[in-house]
Amino acid sequence: MKKILIVLLTIAFMSCTSNDDDSELLNSALVGEWTLASVSCFCAFPDPPNFNLTTVTFSSTTNEMSVLNSGNEVYFREDGTYTFSGDDTRITFQNGQSFDIEIREDRLLLVFVDSPEIADDEVSYSFVRN
Repeated sequence: MKKILIVLLTIAFMSCTSNDDDSELLNSALVGEWTLASVSCFCAFPDPPNFNLTTVTFSSTTNEMSVLNSGNEVYFREDGTYTFSGDDTRITFQNGQSFDIEIREDRLLLVFVDSPEIADDEVSYSFVRN
């Protein structure tokens, strides 16, 4: 009888524990500072554009991204800290904008998930790890 009780208590205890941690970064490969290298879109930029004046930093403890624009132009997002959700292949910011993620070695590609109703809203941002 004691063995059955111990087994039942063990099962009950194990079913109550949780590994859910909402503060854990969704994709640990994002962690760190990235510099914007290029933007691909149907849009115009000053000649020549200084993309490398934009850096983004993904937090190691939360799903937050900080943006710093050292120049006068804003190519990706305004300066600030942005909370996002998602998974290893897509992130979505609080304003509803989503980006597909592709990481290859020291390169990060964020591809805007466009609206099929709008023909020219395709844009992708290429970053290099600092």
